[in-house]
Amino acid sequence: MTADVSSFDQLDGVVRGVPGVAALYPAGSMVATVLAATLDAVAQGATAAPLVHIEQRADGIRVTARIGIGAAESSSDVSGRVHDAIAAHLEQSGSPPVVQIVVIVASVWLNV
Repeated sequence: MTADVSSFDQLDGVVRGVPGVAALYPAGSMVATVLAATLDAVAQGATAAPLVHIEQRADGIRVTARIGIGAAESSSDVSGRVHDAIAAHLEQSGSPPVVQIVVIVASVWLNV
């Protein structure tokens, strides 16, 4: 199956569109995030690097998303919806096999 790499770039929007997600944070390491942002800015004229992190592995891909949720939301419910949205998006786009999807609730927003 051939992967549509542009579908990886769409993951930020997929995650932001999940009900209960109030924020999306960079999920890669700080060094990798800064390096990617710098390289993207140089190559594409200050385009922001994707926040959802994709790691290519020999057996498939690992996806990590760090989210903020509203205080009235259940972290397990929102995390489950984010997981399912990522999985469905990647399946529809014909991505390589997904070996792991990690959703980290990094903050709870009181004013959402």
